Amino acid sequence: MAGIEPYGSPRKVWVEDGHVLVESYDGKIVSMTPEVAIDLGRTISEAGTESLINKVLEKSAEAEADVSVQSDREP
Repeated sequence: MAGIEPYGSPRKVWVEDGHVLVESYDGKIVSMTPEVAIDLGRTISEAGTESLINKVLEKSAEAEADVSVQSDREP
């Protein structure tokens, strides 16, 4: 994923003049409407959930593979 910059935790999130503002870890500020903020929050939450589930499933599959390899080696 060349050109993709990891995003750290936001330093600050606040409401001003009817907009949601997010200050990123590097000091950049992003402004969005409340509707966009809600939609973005839901979208990020869904993607985060899917990613976390995939991590757990991958670890589970790796653990099962390790057990299978070990049992193949036992006399």
